[in-house]
Amino acid sequence: MLEQRLFIPCEDHDIPMVIAYPQGDGPFPCMLLLHGFMSYKEGDGYLFTKTAEKLAEAGIASARIDFCSMGENRYSRIHYGTEICIKEAKAAFEYLQTREDIIHDRIGILGHSMGGRITFLSSELPSKCLVTFNGAVNVDKPGALTLKGLNAHDIERQGYTVYLTSDGRSELLFPKFVEDLQIHSDAIYQYTNPILVCVGADDPTLDPKVSYQFVETCGMENVDMVVIEKANHTFNAKTKDFTKVYELLDKVVPWLQEHL
Repeated sequence: MLEQRLFIPCEDHDIPMVIAYPQGDGPFPCMLLLHGFMSYKEGDGYLFTKTAEKLAEAGIASARIDFCSMGENRYSRIHYGTEICIKEAKAAFEYLQTREDIIHDRIGILGHSMGGRITFLSSELPSKCLVTFNGAVNVDKPGALTLKGLNAHDIERQGYTVYLTSDGRSELLFPKFVEDLQIHSDAIYQYTNPILVCVGADDPTLDPKVSYQFVETCGMENVDMVVIEKANHTFNAKTKDFTKVYELLDKVVPWLQEHL
């Protein structure tokens, strides 16, 4: 696998991107990878690093980015929320469409956790397919993304709060993040290309019922689901045991080879 590291423009700031390529000559189909809440482009527990490797082995390129104020993205945390993430995903997707080494009409979007929410909220982009890994896919309801430990009262009282992440970091959150929880859309129900919803059955962070209910009630014939038993929110990636990650990817990659 070959990787190119670059920065692409988005309004008044730049987005860090890593494009991973298969061996051989392109152009290649490509998946845009959107990380989760308070994570970065490698994904929680290097989930997206492993994903990029498996995609490359299958002849699929991938591009992973850092959202606002995460990883190498230097845009201020005060902007962090759904709105800017949607804009950054759009900028990244449109950049990939300009590249000669990417097949312009074979670009899909894959999001983990909050990145899955951004994936569904980006359904009006001309993507070839959408994939979520334990995604917050209940995008048709305002305020439907809930986070354990988020103190909205602190934000209202003092203008910020300190959020303790699952990997032990202390991070600031500002009013924009809470305000953007009201952003919602039912555009996903008009999406006609293939959708794959992937669920870790033992996810303690985002209730698997969120994904199950979407699949059961959406009434869409273009939706498939993969369930990985005994897998948590990162498909156990943070434990450094990638058994469940590879079990997931062994199902996702053939699906993408068929639908991307």
